[in-house]
Amino acid sequence: MTADDELRILLVEDNSGDARLIEEMLRETSVPLSSIERGSDGGADDAGTETVDLHRVDRLETALEELTETAVDVVLLDLGLPDSSGLETLTTVLEHSATVPIVVLTGLSDERVGVRAVQQGAQAYLVKDEISSELLTRSLRHALERHHRETQLTALSTVSRELMSMTSFDDIAERAVVAAAESLDFPVAMVCRYDTDHGELRPLAATDRAESLLLAEDSTGDGDEGSPRLSSACAEVVGRAFATNRVVVDSDGETDPASGDDEFPLASRIVFPLATHGVFLLGSATSPSIPSPGVDYAKILATNTQAAFERLEREQRLQEREAELESQTESLERLNEINAMIRDVVQGVVHATTRSEIEQAVCDRLVDADSFRFAWIGVHDALTRTLTPRARAGVEDGFLESVTITTDESQTGRGPVGTAVRTRDLQVVDDAMRDLSHPPWREETRKRGYRSIASIPLVYAETLYGVLTIYADRPGIFTDRVQAVLSELGETIAHAINAVESKKALISDRVVELKFQVRDADLAFLELTDALECEFAFESVVPRTDDRLRVFFSTCGASVDDVVAFAGGSLAIDDLTLVAEREDDCVFECTLREPNVVSFCLEQGVTVQTLTAENGAGHLTVELSSDADVRGFAERFQTMYPESSLVASREDERSVQTRQAFQTTLEDLLTDRQGEVLRTAFFSGYFESPRASSGRDVAATLDITQPTFNHHLRAALRKLLTLLYVE
Repeated sequence: MTADDELRILLVEDNSGDARLIEEMLRETSVPLSSIERGSDGGADDAGTETVDLHRVDRLETALEELTETAVDVVLLDLGLPDSSGLETLTTVLEHSATVPIVVLTGLSDERVGVRAVQQGAQAYLVKDEISSELLTRSLRHALERHHRETQLTALSTVSRELMSMTSFDDIAERAVVAAAESLDFPVAMVCRYDTDHGELRPLAATDRAESLLLAEDSTGDGDEGSPRLSSACAEVVGRAFATNRVVVDSDGETDPASGDDEFPLASRIVFPLATHGVFLLGSATSPSIPSPGVDYAKILATNTQAAFERLEREQRLQEREAELESQTESLERLNEINAMIRDVVQGVVHATTRSEIEQAVCDRLVDADSFRFAWIGVHDALTRTLTPRARAGVEDGFLESVTITTDESQTGRGPVGTAVRTRDLQVVDDAMRDLSHPPWREETRKRGYRSIASIPLVYAETLYGVLTIYADRPGIFTDRVQAVLSELGETIAHAINAVESKKALISDRVVELKFQVRDADLAFLELTDALECEFAFESVVPRTDDRLRVFFSTCGASVDDVVAFAGGSLAIDDLTLVAEREDDCVFECTLREPNVVSFCLEQGVTVQTLTAENGAGHLTVELSSDADVRGFAERFQTMYPESSLVASREDERSVQTRQAFQTTLEDLLTDRQGEVLRTAFFSGYFESPRASSGRDVAATLDITQPTFNHHLRAALRKLLTLLYVE
């Protein structure tokens, strides 16, 4: 409708008499020409109070000019004009002004044409000879209303398509509010979305009138500066609809009995819950009624808004899922790449024969991976709390000389390397520029493109053999899965270093002998001598198939029963058995639980030569290869057993006995008969499995009885094994 509530009608009629008749009917009418509520809360609008501005033209050409230049609410169109006739007249007007409702005027003989005119787009048709004042005004009113509803439906269809293509909740809410105000004539419209963080409904979009009426004066939320909040009355109304998931309609003075709010600032309102997303509120501050079609169209708009929210939420979840899958795929690809690299590293470690070769092979193969720029291995000096690089590979550019890395609690010791030494756990820096605490480190890593860091302690059997540190060219590369793989790699490297160190100790010609005084009260053999006031001597050790140690030891000055009773109450000794009870001492066999001093030495490639104890104090003598890390072993031993002290150290030449010398020594130990029995039994196949000759067969060959054969054979074997394991 035009401004000032004026209904402007364009009458296109060439017959002056018919035109005057229509003018008189409009002046006489008592029926409201319009019941359409307009989108304004400026004052109290009552339907039907508008004035009529009737403008008449008698030609189609003039009518089209009028429609172009002037805002017209409805057209009364005679199909028989001087310059056009029949349905072509209607078609021309519709093509020119499709948004203006048209009521066709037709003669009695043209009634069929009128019906066809409605089918082609006219809102109604009137037969001139049957027109009355009430019929005319009612037809105009219905034409206006039908056209208005059609326009609203068309607008809703357009809005629905737009909503389904939007990519943000804010845009959807804003478009829905604009449609409610401009297309459905609701001056108050607001979309609220549920804020899961704060547990309340927050306005997402609103008309100016809604903001002035429904928002709190202090419109900022707790801890959310600038975010608008609802007034308490509005929050109560929309919150109830949201919680109950029920549409609330307050119209025509009939207030929802559940609202309980007589001070709510709207004269009429509809509140639509949008499932779990929020609510859509529409209404008016001045008009107490909402026409039934208005409720229906508002429901369509609210339903489309909810569908758009749900569609966008599904798309966002799908995008998040796709991003997660893409990230997982990338992570798996990277993990596969790292696993392949780790296999290559392990192959290099397996084929290395020295510790230096192992360490260099690890670094070389790690930097072959695309993402790893630099890798190095350093050994820890417990006295100076520093690390000495032993191997390095990749893009270094003097990095290790440019930075200071320690293992103490100072600032230079709080990086990943120092922390890995102290904790014996893998340490990761996901983003070097963000997470490194020491500014010089950040600067030097930035220069070389190091974006993330992993430091892996090389630990085997509680012994730290060094720290492997890897620098990557992108942040976040060391995921949990990659860290698990690198931890296993660290254990593998440490085990390999231990193996070559142990082998070197066994085959080296020159050895270092260390003597320790041990006073740690929790060691089982020291407790034994202190409790029973006896002497203890380590005899030998035999590894079991379950990786535990079978230890043989002798005691002097304590009864067998007392030793057995002590072992029964000790947490360190299992399966004690008396082997031999001699005149001066007793020999026992037992299994030692971990950890224990013998296994600690053996796991580091160190041979236990002697271990004796008396009155709670012990002496341990061990033997290492001369090129082993003697200082490192001594430090580790004293760390493990803090009450111990190194009392002597000397380097010596290990005597190497030739095969001929060994045979000569054995022959000197054996009697002639023992030597004859041993050689005859061996070459007769007595020791084969199955035996080629039995004891009786060999005894017959030697012309002795079988008991005599058994006696000489056991004596010979004992001397052979004593020479092999003891001498």
